[in-house]
Amino acid sequence: MKPDIDPQETQEWLDALDGVLENEGIERAHYLLETLIDKARRSGAYLPYSAKTAYLNTIPVTHQERFPGDRSMERRIRSFIRWNAMAMVVQANRLSTELGGHIASFSSAATLFDVGFNHFFPGAHPGPGW
Repeated sequence: MKPDIDPQETQEWLDALDGVLENEGIERAHYLLETLIDKARRSGAYLPYSAKTAYLNTIPVTHQERFPGDRSMERRIRSFIRWNAMAMVVQANRLSTELGGHIASFSSAATLFDVGFNHFFPGAHPGPGW
């Protein structure tokens, strides 16, 4: 980020945004910001598109449940799964280079399934320690 060439003006804009948030709410603030961005773009300003979302964890860390698993064991299992996937791709490519393989995709999918099955949809078991 570039240094602020006019901190006073920046503070005035931030104060105005605080006023809108306090008096008119988040939806109004969002509308005004989107309108300003649209106006700037239509006036020729280069504002690159950003696909980042405004995601914020709404559960404070103090209210989050403790991690239900054994992190070191799960990390070790994921390492074994990644190593196994790599070994299978290498072995398959010895027979034919047309097969390819994308370890990162497999690793991402394995992590998603790991988290899902172990922490979000464990089944109809009565509670922790199943």
